[in-house]
Amino acid sequence: MKRTPDRVPALLWATFAQCAVLTAILVPAHILVQGVLGPLGLVRYPDRSYDTFAAVIANPLVKIYLLVIFATTFYVCAHRFRYLLLDLGVHGGKLVVGVLTYGLAALGTVAAGYVLFSVP
Repeated sequence: MKRTPDRVPALLWATFAQCAVLTAILVPAHILVQGVLGPLGLVRYPDRSYDTFAAVIANPLVKIYLLVIFATTFYVCAHRFRYLLLDLGVHGGKLVVGVLTYGLAALGTVAAGYVLFSVP
């Protein structure tokens, strides 16, 4: 009998790797610009007033950018938490743990998308 490779774990690991790379690049760059360079006056960034924040968040590209940051961060967190639980010995509910962690990541992404795109 010819054995076929199990493609689901490979797909999950490949997706995790891509999300981890995006998260590792985007989140520190975002923190650097918004949290360090902006307050020092080296780059322009939105001040903390509501009007400026509302004008920036109204841009669809900003909404997509934030959704990508949220989605990749949620997925990386879910993937790491799932394998942490498996390493700690929660093997009996391997499918349940996977559905729960990735489901929460998907739910968080949908909720973030709803909030981002429902704000005018």
